[in-house]
Amino acid sequence: MMDIQAVMDNWSAFKQEVPDTIEVFELRRLSIDDLKRRLRRLLKGGGTACDRQFDHGEWTTHDDRTFVRLPDGASGVVYHASGAMKLHTGLAPMAHLFAEPEARGAHVKRGQAYLDSLDVQALLGHGETLAFERLWQVKARAFDLDGRGLEPVLCRAVAAFRQHVRGVPVLGAASVAVQMAGEGRLDTVSTHLRGSVGGTLDKAKVLSPERGARALAQQLATLMHGGGDVAQIESRDGMRFGYLSMGKRKLQRLLAPVYMASVEVARERVRQACVLVVSATERNYLPLNPPGHEYPVSAIGKLASRRCCG
Repeated sequence: MMDIQAVMDNWSAFKQEVPDTIEVFELRRLSIDDLKRRLRRLLKGGGTACDRQFDHGEWTTHDDRTFVRLPDGASGVVYHASGAMKLHTGLAPMAHLFAEPEARGAHVKRGQAYLDSLDVQALLGHGETLAFERLWQVKARAFDLDGRGLEPVLCRAVAAFRQHVRGVPVLGAASVAVQMAGEGRLDTVSTHLRGSVGGTLDKAKVLSPERGARALAQQLATLMHGGGDVAQIESRDGMRFGYLSMGKRKLQRLLAPVYMASVEVARERVRQACVLVVSATERNYLPLNPPGHEYPVSAIGKLASRRCCG
């Protein structure tokens, strides 16, 4: 564990390449009908991948999302603000566990194959790419009546992919996450891609990583102020630079650069995980909220707080 100064020193040892200037893009805003068509394409591809029929379901449109209930417990959803989508194929949480451990590479290869079969690349615009980022393995373990632990069982493997726009990563939730069950079955696939309209809206000078680290440390200190007992802090992934994709329920007009860091703050009785974000340019193009308010990226999320496998 570290204190704030040690965390800042860690962030200052930033090694990611940062350009002197960067383009700011206007994001594409799709109509609800366009979003429904995208979701139908995902459902069709998912049905083919699972040898199932997802062509017909019960569609319900709410103010913020369109939800479709499919046969055998499957479902799909698209969020109107962001265009983020999710398909759940209907597998029960503990169904189709992995019978034997598999090599990391096998999970990654299978995740990439699903990405190709679902034609997720068709959602990308000019100059946009997807690259594998990390793998999570979701495991369960039981104890017998004598308190002896049994061998962990692999429940799901999750391959996460990151969107890049002209070589710059789009930070936030995983751009695409493919969750797989045993026997290579597809469990869920989620997409959270931000597409630009094409042209450059502005070009801005990028602040130095040192300034980014100081701003993040100040935000962290403000967040911890008045917290009572002394806290211990950990920032496993260090500081990152890239464009920011805000939450799936957040309407976002621009794609602009930020410095970001995820931290875990441990106090005597509470352990808190949060994401810190500051603008990477003098002008703040995005509505970044101050500490103590709702963050543009929700508190790390279910997957980001887990340790990924080596």
